[in-house]
Amino acid sequence: MSKTVLFVASVTKKHIIQFHLPYMKWFKEHGYKVHVCAGDDFEPEEARHIPYCDEYYIVPFYRSPFATQNFRSYKELRKLIEENEYELVHCHTPVAAAIARFAFRNARKKHNTKVLYTAHGFHFYKGAPKISRLYYSVEKAMIRYTDGIITINEEDYLAAKKMCRNKKCDAYKISGIGIDLSRVRNSTRTREDIRDEFGIPHDAFLVMSNSEINENKNVECSITAIAANKGVYMLICGTGKSMDKCRDLVKELGCTDRIIFAGYRYDAKELLHGADAFIFPSYREGLGLAAIEAMGAGLPLIVSDNRGTREYAVNGENAIVCECNNVSQFINAVRLLSSDGELCKKLGRNGYSCADKYGIENSLAEMAEIYGKYVDIPTSETETEVLSGENR
Repeated sequence: MSKTVLFVASVTKKHIIQFHLPYMKWFKEHGYKVHVCAGDDFEPEEARHIPYCDEYYIVPFYRSPFATQNFRSYKELRKLIEENEYELVHCHTPVAAAIARFAFRNARKKHNTKVLYTAHGFHFYKGAPKISRLYYSVEKAMIRYTDGIITINEEDYLAAKKMCRNKKCDAYKISGIGIDLSRVRNSTRTREDIRDEFGIPHDAFLVMSNSEINENKNVECSITAIAANKGVYMLICGTGKSMDKCRDLVKELGCTDRIIFAGYRYDAKELLHGADAFIFPSYREGLGLAAIEAMGAGLPLIVSDNRGTREYAVNGENAIVCECNNVSQFINAVRLLSSDGELCKKLGRNGYSCADKYGIENSLAEMAEIYGKYVDIPTSETETEVLSGENR
């Protein structure tokens, strides 16, 4: 068996590079070749370079399970399988993972290829719209082509455990996919120079957000909450399909001087040090790494109550937790934090400590233990016992 591992995801820059480089590096350090198969989301002028990657295959995956173009993606993956023999395939993102698992079904039998899937947040969950039943059906059907499902929150872990029951598939839960706390905490940038870059007064209360700008992230709620609190500023990092809609809302509310769109920022972690609070009103989150990074920088959180944020956000301890559809609660949360410096400090201190659990060192050790069950790496090189369905 070739010592080669394949990482599969819908996009490259905003998923593979953003989340999985530490794991790719780990495989390289253990003598593996690393291949990546993902959609090309680089800007036209950007170099298409992926650290720790030996081969990069550009295959477009479409988020909608109804997109007929995904059949072409499946055919591209089949060609990839014919050209390579993989010991392990690690899939990410729902549609790309489903296509990959189905494409590798014969390779699992012929070459004993092991297939893992990390669910960064199942698209079916308590309170989800009816369309989520389709995602549940697909996930359940794909179990037969999966050796292990890795989840990052308790609700998803219980769902995976149930789907894996009486199947040859293991369910795991890890502490997220890991954040680089040293990078978050050791920024060389100062509060003043960050604010000077964006023209934000040094003494203003600044709320930051960092996410893809789409319907699920509910950025319009954040904008409305800031607009209702005079003198409060907001720095929005990210891009996405709802960008124009959000820009129009800012203009409509007359807040173009206080709400700033910074675009996609590679240095978003550093920019946290210019803010006073972090807002995260998503309808759905698998975990929410951006919020955990903000905690790691010592910022109090204003978050919506969902299965991901419930893993770490405790109302009155390190966050103000609101109902995702209740804009008034977010308005009041911004008002409270912007007027109570002591509360900000308390929530920030508690969040700073809470973030330690989600450091990349912990997540990498947990994943090393899982990888060790499926590839030929001595278990003595792994460090952390993972809680699986059998030993939980």
